[in-house]
Amino acid sequence: MNTAFITGHRTFDYPFYYPSLRQGINQLTNLAIERGITTFLTGMALGTDALAAMIWAERYLTWKAILPCSDQSNLWTYKQQILYRQLLTKATEVKVLYPQYEQGVMQGRDAWLVKNSDLCLAVWNGRETGGTYLTVQMAKKAKLPLIIFNPKTFEISVEEPPKQLNLFG
Repeated sequence: MNTAFITGHRTFDYPFYYPSLRQGINQLTNLAIERGITTFLTGMALGTDALAAMIWAERYLTWKAILPCSDQSNLWTYKQQILYRQLLTKATEVKVLYPQYEQGVMQGRDAWLVKNSDLCLAVWNGRETGGTYLTVQMAKKAKLPLIIFNPKTFEISVEEPPKQLNLFG
């Protein structure tokens, strides 16, 4: 498949003001490309997801917007909605998973991203609560390799799933 998805903190309202985050997502992207990744997926939430979409569009990479629901941006500010709509026009594909918001659609989107990817890219500070943590745990359970950018320390770490021993090969 050669596909990677990104997950990360959503507390960055205007992500283009964070040069260190831009640099971190660019590093994650470069490492993914070195591993043969050709398609990137984002859930298009505020923060990391939107910043990744912006960077991938600027770099003319193949990326898909995987929306949890068609009304994901309804409660966002006008400025956030404008940026969101502009980014969606630059996606290679836009896929909407559920017709409207209801409890569980965000987790459903995250599960879809894990199931349809070969690699997890994460902007994660190690906090053990919230959607990013749960998505990283889903990726680990699915035995996906992870490349993590810690926005507090600016460090990149790689976690490979344990190799399965073959006693008959």
